[in-house]
Amino acid sequence: MIPAYAGPAARIAATSALVAVAVAASMLALTALVLPGDWVRTGLVGVMAVALSTGTARILLDRRSRRRGHHDAGAGSAVPTLAGALVASWYVSAHFGAPTSRPQLVVGPDSLGRVVDRLGDAGDVIRSEVAPVPGTLPIALLAVGGTLAVLLLADALVGGLRWPAAAGLPLLALWCPPLVLVGEVPTAVFVVVVASLLLILSVSIDDRRPARTERPPAPVRRAEGARAVTTTAVAVVVAVAAGGVAAASSNLPGYAGAWYQSFTTTGDTIQLAEDLDVLSSLTERSHEVVLTYTGDGQDLGPLRTYTATAFDGRRWQRGEERSGQPFEAQSLLWPDDLDTGTLGSRQDVAVTVGALRDDQLPVTVEPRRVDAGGTWGYDPLRDEVVGDRTDVGDVYVLGVRHRELDPERLRDAGPGVAEDAYLAVPDTEHSEEVAAIAADVVAGTDNAYDQAVALQQWLRDPATFTYSTQLPRGGTGDPVWDFLQHRTGYCVQFATTMSVMARTLGIPTRLGVGFLPGDSVEEPATGEERWQVTGQESHAWPELYFDQIGWVRFEPTPATQTGAAPEYTTATAAAPAPADQPQELPPPAAERPEPEETTAAPTEPAVAVGPEPGDAAPAWVWILVAITLVAGGWSAAFLWRRRRRATGPVDAESAWQRVITTLERDGVTLPAPTTPRQAPQAVIDAVEHRRGQAPTQIREDLETLALAVERSRYASPTEQTDNQGPDLAEVATRVTEQLASRD
Repeated sequence: MIPAYAGPAARIAATSALVAVAVAASMLALTALVLPGDWVRTGLVGVMAVALSTGTARILLDRRSRRRGHHDAGAGSAVPTLAGALVASWYVSAHFGAPTSRPQLVVGPDSLGRVVDRLGDAGDVIRSEVAPVPGTLPIALLAVGGTLAVLLLADALVGGLRWPAAAGLPLLALWCPPLVLVGEVPTAVFVVVVASLLLILSVSIDDRRPARTERPPAPVRRAEGARAVTTTAVAVVVAVAAGGVAAASSNLPGYAGAWYQSFTTTGDTIQLAEDLDVLSSLTERSHEVVLTYTGDGQDLGPLRTYTATAFDGRRWQRGEERSGQPFEAQSLLWPDDLDTGTLGSRQDVAVTVGALRDDQLPVTVEPRRVDAGGTWGYDPLRDEVVGDRTDVGDVYVLGVRHRELDPERLRDAGPGVAEDAYLAVPDTEHSEEVAAIAADVVAGTDNAYDQAVALQQWLRDPATFTYSTQLPRGGTGDPVWDFLQHRTGYCVQFATTMSVMARTLGIPTRLGVGFLPGDSVEEPATGEERWQVTGQESHAWPELYFDQIGWVRFEPTPATQTGAAPEYTTATAAAPAPADQPQELPPPAAERPEPEETTAAPTEPAVAVGPEPGDAAPAWVWILVAITLVAGGWSAAFLWRRRRRATGPVDAESAWQRVITTLERDGVTLPAPTTPRQAPQAVIDAVEHRRGQAPTQIREDLETLALAVERSRYASPTEQTDNQGPDLAEVATRVTEQLASRD
């Protein structure tokens, strides 16, 4: 029997899918260097979209070429790669060229500029950090953009240049960083990639084969299925065996960790994330020492690294990077005019940097002088000291001047006048309900200070809210509303909720991110007391703006994590308790998660930061778009194929399959090793054996079909084009009618 085979469209689709799987798995090897987060999902969706675009373009190009009588299947064409490059460029610009980390569908020159700037930021992180690093926007851009570039190159080698053996070469760009810096690639990644590469070799595209338009007979399908299963099994066995050998060899004496150690250093660094996802649970935070300082930590208060103003309903973001203004060591750094007569005496604190690697210098929330050397600058808009990246052993001195803050003064001051950004409330489905709860909480108060204290007291009440690093699943996508329902979270949720509620009351608010004062330790040799801050103390809090006073810290996070609230917010003269319990009563105590002793806080840039940046709603939008593209592309290909079946010429292979199908329906099966030249006589012998005689005119038509099949199988594309024979559809019809006839 003449064996059938899959057409080029199916092989192109299979090859594109296997290349995408190999590249996606190789991207996951980067999780050894970049902490897993939403960048992984972004990369996987991007790989799927680009692979779909290149595969669809190559299939359409192949069909167009074959319709014109050529059988090159688009080999060597750059069109599919260009289509994939356009999709990849748009995807990267949309995700990483937006002003914030939220993707935007429309991109332009500004998007490209931001992408270039963030690539520069990624370079700074690479030069100064030790793996693993958090998946911040610049690092995510580097990982995802690099993955898509590797995909385009691998796809071009396999699908365009017909060089499947070289498919693994571009993947080295994703494998080398973890191999060099960490010394290993996850076993699962290795197995999947090697299996995919082996399968790519077995799904090579033969440019001489015409497209098959009819389903092959059952024996052929069984044979092809058995071959596919065997090939897949062999590929997986080889991949697993290779992975086992690699794992075993890595444990041999003198091998593990030997060759790559000269390329890296050991250690653990901390950087606070600048995108705070309010819907993410808090991951385990580092116990590495971030800072040490001498002085009274209780009086010093938290050390703030940066402030965030923009809240989009899901995440806090800092916006565009800003450079600071040069300042003198004796300059009092504060964004507003100050009456120095109302400031306390200066408290000098010497701070030594540990594992912190950041381009903002941790400073107090009170007016201060900073003697840091280097090229640090002061940004009065954000009240940040920015510039150099901190390094282990750096020392700087803070000269802190505490303001005289007391309830009466804050109550008399009232809310200050600030930019609209500090009053912006996200427009969500539940924003009016959040405002209503805020109004209920502050009922009975008549000034901004008392309202702020009422909000703080309500959120800190352990009978109403529970501190936990693991968030319950929300049901609305509005993190503030969800938090007000399940009443469980960590500092980001508490600080965000108070900030939003304060803004609904007309009080300018921003978010401060940094570290709690840490713990007091005693030097064994000298008995000197010093304070030690670790990644566990990473924290976020709201700051409210008061007229003639400036930004003032409040502390809504429960005492189990933060200790006592600021003294100026707990005096007896503070705000009265709210008259009525706000709507949406908390769940019964038995249903609330058990409070955790301490927060395990992140080594990432987030408040106590561990949560990776994420965006559930936008992510679902991107996934939906990708699914729609896949469904639309394959639907178009299916309809195109149906149209070709209905209107296109019948090729030799398809005509022969009609004959084979008719014979099988009549109970006639040809021997498996039958060649095209043997087929006519084999058919006649089989028919005569079953019926006694064969139709008189069938031999000539069978020989015509067999010759056409032989030419399609073994002749060059030029010979196939030049030797135009009879209409094979008519020949096949005559044969099937004669076989079906009983006369």
